[in-house]
Amino acid sequence: MAEVLVTGGDTEFGRTIAAGFLDAGHNVVIAGARREDLELAAKQLDVESIVFDNTDPSSLENARALFPHHLDTLVNVPAPLFEAKDPRAFTLTDLATAWRNALEATVVSAVLTVQIVGDHLRSGGSIINVVPASPREGSAEAAVKAALGDWTAGQATYFGTRGITVNVIAPACRPTPATTASAARRRRSPTSSPGWRCSSPHRPPATSPDRRCTSVAVPSPLWDNGLGSEE
Repeated sequence: MAEVLVTGGDTEFGRTIAAGFLDAGHNVVIAGARREDLELAAKQLDVESIVFDNTDPSSLENARALFPHHLDTLVNVPAPLFEAKDPRAFTLTDLATAWRNALEATVVSAVLTVQIVGDHLRSGGSIINVVPASPREGSAEAAVKAALGDWTAGQATYFGTRGITVNVIAPACRPTPATTASAARRRRSPTSSPGWRCSSPHRPPATSPDRRCTSVAVPSPLWDNGLGSEE
């Protein structure tokens, strides 16, 4: 049984990921900045929650004592605060806000959370960074996806010395026969989540377990959300 922390628990996708780990028999704590949404999700899932804004260093520092002392898996789920709309209607201020929010919600949040929680991870654990699936070319989401992928690759080298895998996944994941079988095997491992084949994997270095991708079981409505897959 793994100890799992899921950020972005105040979002629909964060709740879905947390539910996947719960269904696999793991202990889960969810975190997020929007207290009402987070507490509602925690009540629905019957799990503990921690309120903090992982784009804000002060908020993270204040919540430090609340984090589980030992973790097997950290899942960083973006929680954008900027309401999506047609970028063709953006003012210059809207454009700047959209880019800054995408960077903070996807990259800065992951960087700061890993910085403060990394020491809580047990050897052989996992860090999973979630990115947008199939973002529009040239968009802020596409740019931050590339930035997070590059940063994640560097973290895989660093954490690999402790046997910790670091991967990037996109939500448009589809199960395949091969990965369904490997998922059943990995459920017996306390440090891994249900496995699915998904986009943007970062292979860990030779010092860590050689997994093609680390992900979670996502209900079928999210597989068919029109986002596509990046096979």
